[in-house]
Amino acid sequence: MRATPAHRGSRGFSIIELMVAMLIGLIGIIIIFQVFEVSEGIKRTSTSGGDAQQNGAIALYAMERDLRSAGSGFNDTPSVGCTILGYDSSRTTNNFTLTLAPVLVTSAGPGGPDSVSVFYASKPLVGDATPLNAPAAVGSTSVQVSSAYGYGPGDLVILNYPAQVPAVNCQLRELSNVAGIVLIHRDAGQTYLSVSGTTRTVRFNQPGGLTVAYGGAGTSARVIDLGNLYEPVGNPTVPVYNTYAIVNNALTVTSPFVVAGGAPVVNTIADNIVQLRVAYGLDDGVNNGSVSIGAGYTACDGIVDRFVDAATFNAIAALPVCPTALQTKWQLLIAMRVAVVARSALAEKPTGINGTNCDATTDGTEGVSVPDQRPTWTGGIIDVSASGDPSATSLLNWKCYRYKVFETTVPLRNWIWRSS
Repeated sequence: MRATPAHRGSRGFSIIELMVAMLIGLIGIIIIFQVFEVSEGIKRTSTSGGDAQQNGAIALYAMERDLRSAGSGFNDTPSVGCTILGYDSSRTTNNFTLTLAPVLVTSAGPGGPDSVSVFYASKPLVGDATPLNAPAAVGSTSVQVSSAYGYGPGDLVILNYPAQVPAVNCQLRELSNVAGIVLIHRDAGQTYLSVSGTTRTVRFNQPGGLTVAYGGAGTSARVIDLGNLYEPVGNPTVPVYNTYAIVNNALTVTSPFVVAGGAPVVNTIADNIVQLRVAYGLDDGVNNGSVSIGAGYTACDGIVDRFVDAATFNAIAALPVCPTALQTKWQLLIAMRVAVVARSALAEKPTGINGTNCDATTDGTEGVSVPDQRPTWTGGIIDVSASGDPSATSLLNWKCYRYKVFETTVPLRNWIWRSS
């Protein structure tokens, strides 16, 4: 009986055929991963760009909203510029100071981010300072005013004596009672009854009463009502003194009136905000090239003539000649220019020009014909070199990220409409 011959089709693949198939598969896998890598890079860039857009818009909106209210409630020019002596029994360090100004810019020096404090009162019934009707001696826990309309227990007030500034500082006091035209401010730790009938404990009054004396009728001594700590219940008219600053690549805000654990609470507004630039807009007739206007540069005509940084503003000594006599440089302030720099949340891979560092953002030093892509605003280039990974061995420096600048100019309407 003959054996049945084996069919040629049942032998299987040869080693050469298997190797060719594996090679084709490997090539396909490489192509797939290359496409995936490019796709993920595009997705990462798009997502990070969207996050930066959102964070920058939120940061600028928060600051602009406060700036539009700056100076409300104390826009009486002679009162501005003094140092407010404050006391808070809930703080670890009880004594603190504020500046009575609508906007105060503090610079961290060349390359560092600015910080800006915005101050305005929230009291709806008192729109200007109230003159004192009788002298107030050192140690006093009450002052007599010409009218106590709008004042009530729990109000935070500033006692100010413009004729004595800067020899005499302003003082922050918390009202514990109003008796006729007498505003009573008991020492910290004592209790009082709020308008809504709740027992409160005095928090902002330094023990021992006033530390300086204030003049009476016919003098420039006055009281500024900032708002109430507790009333109306559920929506108190707490005064606003918000300080915006960059902390750990995030925009934060603090208020001296919101304290926890013995220190003001630091709230984060937006992440990946790496720079903040703020400039004062002055109507002083000086042309420094920061503003282009066609009608010439005239002081006190209601038009911004130049924008200056904090150092330049603080150094102003001579005041221009205006139709109305100027008493302080703060009368020249009519607008603020603000720029925030948002950074992409994710770093680009370090596969740049030299094969080591990123080139998502270049500064022109990487090679011939490489553009300078650093973020800029009206005031020039903004330094973001401190916004990368601080690790000495990390390749994810500031050039690994993309940046977007959000800039605006805000007129200080409450300050422009000041009473003097």
